[in-house]
Amino acid sequence: MRKTAVVVMLVVAVMLAGMAGGGRAQSPQQLTVAQLFNPDDLSPWNFTTLATVDIWEHFIEPLTAFDRKGNIYGVVAESWRMVKPTEWTIKIRRGLKFHDPKYGELTAEDVKFTIDGAVQQGTIIRRLLPKPIQQGTVEVVDKYTIRWKLGESGTGGLPNVMSLIHITSKAYVEGEGKETYKRRPIGTGPYRFVEFVTNQRVVGEINPNYWGRKPGFQRIVWRVMPDALTAKNALLAGEVDVFQFVPPDAIPEVQRNPKTRIVETVSARMLFMIINASEPPLDNKLVRQALNYAVDKKSIVEQLYRNKAIALRAPMQESLPELNKKLAGYPYNPQKARDLLKQVGYKGETIRLNASLLRPTLGKEVGEAVAGMLQRVGVNVDLKLAEWGSYAPQQFAGKHSGLSLASNGNILFLPEFVFSLWLLPGGQGEVYTKGRPANWERDVAQVSLMAKGDPRRQPVLDKLQAEALEWAPWILLVNLRDVYALSSRVNWEPYPAEFRNFKDAKPR
Repeated sequence: MRKTAVVVMLVVAVMLAGMAGGGRAQSPQQLTVAQLFNPDDLSPWNFTTLATVDIWEHFIEPLTAFDRKGNIYGVVAESWRMVKPTEWTIKIRRGLKFHDPKYGELTAEDVKFTIDGAVQQGTIIRRLLPKPIQQGTVEVVDKYTIRWKLGESGTGGLPNVMSLIHITSKAYVEGEGKETYKRRPIGTGPYRFVEFVTNQRVVGEINPNYWGRKPGFQRIVWRVMPDALTAKNALLAGEVDVFQFVPPDAIPEVQRNPKTRIVETVSARMLFMIINASEPPLDNKLVRQALNYAVDKKSIVEQLYRNKAIALRAPMQESLPELNKKLAGYPYNPQKARDLLKQVGYKGETIRLNASLLRPTLGKEVGEAVAGMLQRVGVNVDLKLAEWGSYAPQQFAGKHSGLSLASNGNILFLPEFVFSLWLLPGGQGEVYTKGRPANWERDVAQVSLMAKGDPRRQPVLDKLQAEALEWAPWILLVNLRDVYALSSRVNWEPYPAEFRNFKDAKPR
């Protein structure tokens, strides 16, 4: 008996030593994801990155969602019908049960409550919603039906925007309060929330009563790893299974390892430098154009992203079919940049350039590269780097002076979304674009009312893109490719809009 006990103790000791040394600590039924940022808020109303949405979407489900080809399908919403552009009828899927039986079945009251919370002044999600939706109201028709009335001229893109609305329990939030909810979400998703340890992890376990197809893993853990090198090493050591935003210089090492692999897709995310056109000398269009001519996008693509990016030619993602392919963007022409600056009488005023240390991929390096290129044509640049947690709220609130490195992932697959979010009143970029052409708001509203196949639609979009290129609200940079490193034990393919929905991930 004593000998047996000693053997058991030795076996346990070896197992613990293996875990302490960085071996795989999770079971084969656990999926572990390297999480770049600490989630800021697990409620459906306030978030600063898609990386947070990616987490709580496993717990709280959206009205609609997109597949890997960008096709929309219903989740909480079973069907939808446009009565007219300013009025929609939404049918709610029956039989969706909240994770805690105390809160029962999801109904139209929960949907109305969630939408009302989203359009309230002060929420972050409100700035992502087109103006007609911000001004809308929701009526409960019956237990499984809502009537959604929109403001202004309405929109035909409501089903796409519904992918941003993740439905929670009215009774839970009203009973426990939003402060509790942001730390302990309850929904109807494929995983139930287990714990959130700040700056360490978020954990979910499979929902045994899920209405849809059951996930392939019993447990999912997002481990907070803000350092890309740490995440890469954890993947190579078998401690994590998924690592998003792989730096280009780490790709060869991942590819050489027999236990890991690289998967990638054309991203719906583009990088650009916001130009605060409300400030001199940036309120002069010729100065903004000069800054565009000063930036060598080809060099950024080749030297920083190792060709895992595409130089932007228009203020729209390369992945969208509505891109105006006749536009050529701003070619690299430093002499023209100098000539334009001389023409407007630029006197060497210092221009601040804001960039984030972590987001987007190589944000710090891109900020440094652009600063150097501008300095070479005679622009005095004050480069300011900040952590994403403080950077994003300042940028979204319109508080960045000078230039601000930004990125937009067109998660709605709507070409007008870029304009409504970053260039028009009501969006998070409106402060930076004072003096914008008056017709933009009217043209975007017109596009949003047209069906995707309407032959009148593309000419308006082409015109908008050409005008925005000439007005130059941004320094155009690159469209990314999303690069993921995966454990070879995991079967999963990425989505084009950076969604990390793992409900269909399976062990290989």
